[in-house]
Amino acid sequence: MKPMSRINIRLLTGFVAIAALCVVLFVRAAAARERNEGGTAAEELLSLMKATTVAAREGDQAKLTEITHGLVIPNYETWFKTTFGEEEGTRMATAYQKSLDLQENWLPKLFEGLSKEQGEWQVEELKEANLPAATECQHALIKASKNGAVFYQVSLQTTGSGGTKSGRSAGYYTLVEGAHRRLDCAGIGLFGPIRVGGNVQAARALYKVPPEYPEEARKKGISGTVRLHVIVAKDGSIKQLEVMSGHPLLQQAALDAVRQWRYQPTLLNGSPVEVDTTIDVIFSLNSPR
Repeated sequence: MKPMSRINIRLLTGFVAIAALCVVLFVRAAAARERNEGGTAAEELLSLMKATTVAAREGDQAKLTEITHGLVIPNYETWFKTTFGEEEGTRMATAYQKSLDLQENWLPKLFEGLSKEQGEWQVEELKEANLPAATECQHALIKASKNGAVFYQVSLQTTGSGGTKSGRSAGYYTLVEGAHRRLDCAGIGLFGPIRVGGNVQAARALYKVPPEYPEEARKKGISGTVRLHVIVAKDGSIKQLEVMSGHPLLQQAALDAVRQWRYQPTLLNGSPVEVDTTIDVIFSLNSPR
């Protein structure tokens, strides 16, 4: 057999290089098609939330457990340190580890409860533009996003009988190792607004302004209760207000009054925290003008 000439060797090398390049381009194209078919990260997260609703409503506990188990962050110690820095990441990882057993048992129940409500899932990316109204927990997540992580706030938005909208949080999510994982503020030691029942919070009131009964509502004989979703700031002032239900003619008067209310600061482990609660403002036609 005759040895190959230099020209033949060069041609063969060129063919191999072209073939390798074609393979690379094919793989990249296939990956691009897969990403396009799967949609954006936010769209994929929305589909995942819808899947929890379907599984819960169909009573498919195996599927629901599979989904919620997949929301746990793998290699969380390394991920927290990389995302939030050595000191803060270590603290968060420790808190996260302690909450794992609780999350495993509680998450399916969370989505079972949400599946009983008629509403639409909403996925919103946390951005620096959200900072003015952000909670302490959101501040930390937005700050960490500068290290490359993208966080989404997920909630189930419902509409009341009077057309008022409210939302129930399903936590914060981010992509870790190619899948969406869930973060809970308390579960990572940030203690976002803690949930307090309306009756319990009412006992902490320091200053309450009664609502002015709207004259138009009084003339029309309209009475009833306006329920508000409220975030109480660390100092006891009202930070955020949102109408959950109530007659449209009574809503603004309720908002104007409660906006001026003040509460005793709520402490958790000796530190003041924000409070997530509800307030019922009652309008009675027998009340003085």
